[in-house]
Amino acid sequence: MKVAFCGLLLPEEKGLTKRAKRRLPGISGHKVTSSLIDGIDANLAEPVTVFNIINTFNFPNFPDIVFKTEKWSHRAGVSDIHIGYINLFGIKYITQTYNLYKNLCKWKKQNAREKCVVCVYNIHFPMLLAIYMLKRKYQDSVVICLSTGDLTGKYNSIPYRRPGIKEWLIWQMGKYIDKLAREFDCFVFATKYMAAALGVEKKPWIVLECTYSEPGYVHNTFQEKTENSTDKIIFYAGALKATYGITHLLNAFSLIKDPHYQLWIAGGGTEVPLVEEYARKDSRIKFLGYMSPEEVALRQKESTVLINPRTTEYEYVKYSFGGKTMECLASGKPYIAHRLPCDPPEYAEHIQYPDNDSDEALAKKIVEICEFSEEKREKIGANARLFILNEKNPTVMCKPVVDMWKQMLKE
Repeated sequence: MKVAFCGLLLPEEKGLTKRAKRRLPGISGHKVTSSLIDGIDANLAEPVTVFNIINTFNFPNFPDIVFKTEKWSHRAGVSDIHIGYINLFGIKYITQTYNLYKNLCKWKKQNAREKCVVCVYNIHFPMLLAIYMLKRKYQDSVVICLSTGDLTGKYNSIPYRRPGIKEWLIWQMGKYIDKLAREFDCFVFATKYMAAALGVEKKPWIVLECTYSEPGYVHNTFQEKTENSTDKIIFYAGALKATYGITHLLNAFSLIKDPHYQLWIAGGGTEVPLVEEYARKDSRIKFLGYMSPEEVALRQKESTVLINPRTTEYEYVKYSFGGKTMECLASGKPYIAHRLPCDPPEYAEHIQYPDNDSDEALAKKIVEICEFSEEKREKIGANARLFILNEKNPTVMCKPVVDMWKQMLKE
């Protein structure tokens, strides 16, 4: 079985983050994509061939107009391809689609006698269209698989609000993306609700909420021990959006009057002004701005608890599993989050759930965990970390994916 994997990786050696004029999107998607590739490789006789689009802001928000098609290797001895394109609005999607399709056809011809699978992670329109075109050309000689942690439209955390022509076009493209997605042969979804939402529950599909590969820099942060302190530090790192519960977190923390409690918030988004306003009123709240993954890992080590304030208020939480959950559980610190419908039941032993979605319940849970002895908190964190490393690593999580492909090729 030959497998091609299409993704949106952001190679560090390109210096993309430093060169972009704004914070580059897709960093969390890069982590998930890398883990999926590692896990699939571990369950195959030979590694996948990766077809990658280095997707950035359109020019001039990113300085390069032309991205050249070039060879690279995600591991020794493997020949992968960065897909070239012209980085101008409109032309970008056309050239990404054409060049990916052309290179996938070349790969398929080279493996004409092999059973082939093409998997894509993400609902990136050019990738879906190119793979759909490949399927139309080669029919049953190739199985196409969509792996995604997000859906479009009302199932997304950024709902359509009809403010202008650009947003209308995005909404219309979302409809076409859904149509293309339904043409895939099989699916890997982040939650059990996604199959019905997309209307493909009768096709082969499995749930893989996420997977975790520990970066090298994280290992070093566990070699030091945090100094004893009377301060209780609650740390949130992520997008600062209303749909992610930032107002809820700020209100809940404001109910805690103990001067030894601190709330650290890192990230960027539409709710930055709100965070800054609360920080001006309460010196215990510290806004740290955007931080690199390495800086986040160091701050986690200094924290008492980590937190995710998303609630069940929004529909999208049924169709998305936050990769931050795995990162926080793997940190070795207690992790507080609300019980969401996307959470598989085995996480209940390791996530510290408030009684309900209210500000009062969240504040109560924060105080409860922070007032535990240091030894008890360390035990909670250590058990959660082992759970992620042993049960949610790429090799374990991706085995059902490869098994599904093998079964489909037999049929």
